[in-house]
Amino acid sequence: MKYFELKGNERYKFTPRLINWYGGFDVRNIRIDKFYKLPNCHLLEIESSEGTIFPDAIFFPFLLVSPMIRNVIKMYGDVSHFRDIILLDAKCGKSELYHLPVFEETRDLQIGYKIYDKGSCKIEPEKGADRILTMKRNIFWVHDGQKRHTIISQDLAESLLRREAIGIDLQEIVLYKKEKKENR
Repeated sequence: MKYFELKGNERYKFTPRLINWYGGFDVRNIRIDKFYKLPNCHLLEIESSEGTIFPDAIFFPFLLVSPMIRNVIKMYGDVSHFRDIILLDAKCGKSELYHLPVFEETRDLQIGYKIYDKGSCKIEPEKGADRILTMKRNIFWVHDGQKRHTIISQDLAESLLRREAIGIDLQEIVLYKKEKKENR
């Protein structure tokens, strides 16, 4: 099975920018074992702008997805929980409903990015083929110590593309088992 990292499309420059989001709820609770501490519904203000485009996914400061993406994720039946987030532009009188997803997360995997150049594929970083993994999930998070990566299966990616999701980008990846450091 092929996997992709779900990212924001950098061509969308006028996406909502959350303001005063820090302290609204504890972002450390955006985890499968602590999601129950998150409010069921929360209002967040966005920077006022006439040209704001509401994409199907917002990636900063945390992942927010549109109702369409939420419905597609739920179709695949993976363990996931959602909290409602309303984004409000008070000056322009705009608001939009998003969902804050919480997925299973692992720190035991490493990501290798597939880069295509002149018809050939290179994987960075290179790893042994014996360590390549296939997961039995369609969406999950991989935490590499610095960042949380949203990983989706090819099937889920195709479902999102068929529904013409806007504001997302996909980077093909390979998943590896992390090497365990030996104690000396």
